[in-house]
Amino acid sequence: MAGKKGEIPEHVKRRQKKISDPQADHPVVKIFHEIDDPRKPSLTFSYPLTSILFMTLMAVISGATDWAKVVVMSEGMIDWLAIYVDMSSGVPCERTFTNIFNVIKPEALEQALQKLSELIRERIPQEVISFDGQTERGTAEKRKGLSGIHLMNAWSSDNRICLGQIKVDDKSNEIIAMPKLMDMLELKGTIITADAMNTQKATAKKAIDNEADYVLPVKGNQPTLLRDIELAFECLDKELKNDQLRWESEIKKAKEHRDRERLEKLIKKGPKTYESTYWESEIEKVHGRIESRICTAMPVGDIPSKEGWEGIQSIARVRRERTENGTTSHETSYYIASLKPHADIIGEVTRGHWGVETQHWYLDVVFRQDKSRYRNRIGARNLAVIRKIALNGLLREDSLKRGVATKQCAAACNPSYREKVLKKLF
Repeated sequence: MAGKKGEIPEHVKRRQKKISDPQADHPVVKIFHEIDDPRKPSLTFSYPLTSILFMTLMAVISGATDWAKVVVMSEGMIDWLAIYVDMSSGVPCERTFTNIFNVIKPEALEQALQKLSELIRERIPQEVISFDGQTERGTAEKRKGLSGIHLMNAWSSDNRICLGQIKVDDKSNEIIAMPKLMDMLELKGTIITADAMNTQKATAKKAIDNEADYVLPVKGNQPTLLRDIELAFECLDKELKNDQLRWESEIKKAKEHRDRERLEKLIKKGPKTYESTYWESEIEKVHGRIESRICTAMPVGDIPSKEGWEGIQSIARVRRERTENGTTSHETSYYIASLKPHADIIGEVTRGHWGVETQHWYLDVVFRQDKSRYRNRIGARNLAVIRKIALNGLLREDSLKRGVATKQCAAACNPSYREKVLKKLF
């Protein structure tokens, strides 16, 4: 008599291979074990899903960039892998890895990334969470008219880890994907940042609903708001300049009349600020570039276009100066924030947002993500999660004072160092 639909028949259960992970309670193994195996029950079932995922993760940590390298590296560390997961069937071929990754539900593996990130995430007051998208160019198929899959990422600038990812639908954009990813994460007490595309009223509302703050750039996609902010700072500059001249004039008079009491009061009071604040960063020298930033923040006031931007309290202007190869360039950016007009905090947050580019750089340059020709969109999305879990561990491991690529070499050659990276994942 046939069993119920969806249930594994008893005769299959009795003859199926018994899976036994030596360290089933290990946090990484346990989280991988919670992922549903999409394969149909089979008597020839040899390779447990948990083992496949663990092998792939450790191979990527050790520098593997394609399935052939995953197989070779797994074979080289098979005895070490057997300490954690069931390796009684050995290492599968490339085709098996590909077939399995092509059918795993991406949402399940993305949830594993979030769980592992929560284990290592340190709760920092006003933690800066940067949301930014990245396209995997290697997954593009021109013949089918398909561009590369686009993934929205959440990056903790303070913890230097990826907190989560979500795929942007092919016929959609980041504006819709970002609020969905925000709902998946614990954002209470954090500061949300994004690029100008995601400066939307829905994004601001979602941040406030999640008991978070936001600092969002304003560019041409919000023309009315941008113009109002520009006018507000033009007026502020004029007022500050005029008051500075008046204050200097009064200082001069007090000195001429030798009125020390008046002079001390003027110096202590200073020129009017109109509730604005000012912050200037230290000069930075990075990769041959010299950079500096000046941030001015002020209360949002009564600018007409502030309506609908939930929680908005301040606006800010950041002026950047960059000198490279003897050429100096200037850039001015404007922001809205749910924070009070503290220029030092807003200035640091805007700077911290670009930490997400660190992740993009490592994925493209070190993990060679863009060079991958993994055409299956489900498999590529799943492998992107593994790369980010691996990157989290490699960035957090700091006993070896070297770059990520060098750490991968150490993990490939040295089992004890591989252990250190693994421990940084929980």
